[in-house]
Amino acid sequence: MARQVLLIEDEPNIIEAISFILSRDGWSVATHANGETALDAVERHAPDALVLDVMLPGRSGYEILQHLRATPDTADLPAL
Repeated sequence: MARQVLLIEDEPNIIEAISFILSRDGWSVATHANGETALDAVERHAPDALVLDVMLPGRSGYEILQHLRATPDTADLPAL
């Protein structure tokens, strides 16, 4: 079973490039493009790792990461 990564990014070209690289390395890639609903996406996908953009519409990557670190279920989720 492939490792699951969630890519939260709003730029289509960056999504395509990062998804290609991660898929080529054996990752199963899910994507999400809105900071406001990003926490729901993390809960829904339950990824093994997270690639998180800083500048997102609705909510910054820093705010999302701060919330993830303060939540016991996601406090140890590897994030870039």
